[in-house]
Amino acid sequence: MTKRIIICGGGVIGGSVAYHLAKAGAEVTIVEKDGIAAGASGGAAGLLSRPSVTNRTPLYELQKLGFSMHLELSKTLPEEAGFGYDFAFSSRAHIATNILEKQDLENLIDEYQKSQLDAEWLSAETLQETSDWIDGERILGAAVLPGSASVDAYRYTLALYTATERMGGIVKSGEVTKLIHADRQIQAVEVGSQRIEADTVLIAMGPWSKMLENDISQPIPVQPLKGQILKLRPENPVKMYGFNYDGNYCVAKNPEVIVAGTTEENAGFDTGITRSARDQILEFALNFSAYLENAELIEQTACLRPLSQDGLPLMGEVESIQGLYIATGHGRQGILLSPSSGLAMSELILTGKSTSVDLAAFDPNRFAR
Repeated sequence: MTKRIIICGGGVIGGSVAYHLAKAGAEVTIVEKDGIAAGASGGAAGLLSRPSVTNRTPLYELQKLGFSMHLELSKTLPEEAGFGYDFAFSSRAHIATNILEKQDLENLIDEYQKSQLDAEWLSAETLQETSDWIDGERILGAAVLPGSASVDAYRYTLALYTATERMGGIVKSGEVTKLIHADRQIQAVEVGSQRIEADTVLIAMGPWSKMLENDISQPIPVQPLKGQILKLRPENPVKMYGFNYDGNYCVAKNPEVIVAGTTEENAGFDTGITRSARDQILEFALNFSAYLENAELIEQTACLRPLSQDGLPLMGEVESIQGLYIATGHGRQGILLSPSSGLAMSELILTGKSTSVDLAAFDPNRFAR
């Protein structure tokens, strides 16, 4: 018998799971109340980076597979969806402003070179010459590491859903207000006054996933982490370059648009933009690029990323309810992790086990024990 699969939420994680399920021949219905990519997935900067060779966290394999899958998807997904999403490679400079930061980055370069990966140190002067717009007086130098790219996050997410629909998936407008289960088995979801029967349900509603935790008598400890970003138009076209420093970034998405960010705000579900965030991000950008002083601010956006209690995603089946799954809590890395998360969750749903990535560290039941 074919499984009736319902995905609650229209963001990038739910979209990736739906896409991989549909490719495997499953029948999928996505329920989303505000529109596809209406939340963080549509407002994200869309920056992709290969994980550092020194990364020893449980996220490493998920990040590594996610980046490599993005490279493959960039060749196939535009054709499957019927439109592209501006996938592009770019160089990214990791800036040092003092000797200690320089030493740390030089050690990182050594680790990359031991792994036979290209990485190099650039002086401030060489960085300015190479990038043509990164020229701040605070810059001592920078490490340029391999594996940086970007996508238009909204169009990428939309492409996942469009491709899913072309393969037979259904996108339904509405809000999942209740999960219905009996005898430890998921049975249906309520969308307004309508009951939709299901054999399998995936909660992938970002920070709104928590609203369904009372239905399963189990915590879903995910909260919104507000982030604001700016889009700038330089006076003249720039090279496809960018820089990172202290968790912030400023990257040319194309020669005429630079994206800069970000903030990390505990503001509940407020999505309003603020002058203080704008000024904070502009100050950061101008510290490392006087070239941007005359850039035009073309857009400021805010979105809510789903941040889990321990910083790791929640991905897996709910132990107490057969057929109920959770995939949320990807924080600031939802776009990067979406391909690998979607593949792993589709494997788990269809076969009972993820073979592409070990999901043990992301078990959603870890907070219920």
